[in-house]
Amino acid sequence: MTGDSARGPGPAPAVRIARVFTAPREVVFNAWIDPDQVAAWWAPEGCEVPRETVDIDARAGGRIHFSIVHPARVASVPVRFEILEIAVPELLVFASEAMPEVGLLAMVTRVEFEDAAGGTRVTVTQGPHSDETQTEAQAGWLAALEKLERLLGS
Repeated sequence: MTGDSARGPGPAPAVRIARVFTAPREVVFNAWIDPDQVAAWWAPEGCEVPRETVDIDARAGGRIHFSIVHPARVASVPVRFEILEIAVPELLVFASEAMPEVGLLAMVTRVEFEDAAGGTRVTVTQGPHSDETQTEAQAGWLAALEKLERLLGS
């Protein structure tokens, strides 16, 4: 396993995280579009994604929708992505609309899946972020990818 993060290029900050999983590329890619697996990992530590909230249409123009719930809070946070590009098992690009009520800009997330020695290198690039949300987004992705690693048994 490796991890790194840095600001991406451009006028507004982006989050960029790379990690190697000791699982085949097809297996890692599928964890991003299979509703049962998404429910198991795609939330920061201490939060959950109820399986019944996951709705995925894995095609360009499709969607990845789910809700993140913190057990101590009553409210859930809806996560709504439109899939812009998908190339199984190499690339997943999705966009989200701005959520000004929580300080999020409209953004694009690009996830690249590459063969790596002994597994798959996943690179997540997401932005633009405001200075206020960049640190939280980075921490959220790192925590979610830790959960993905446990799910895959990497």
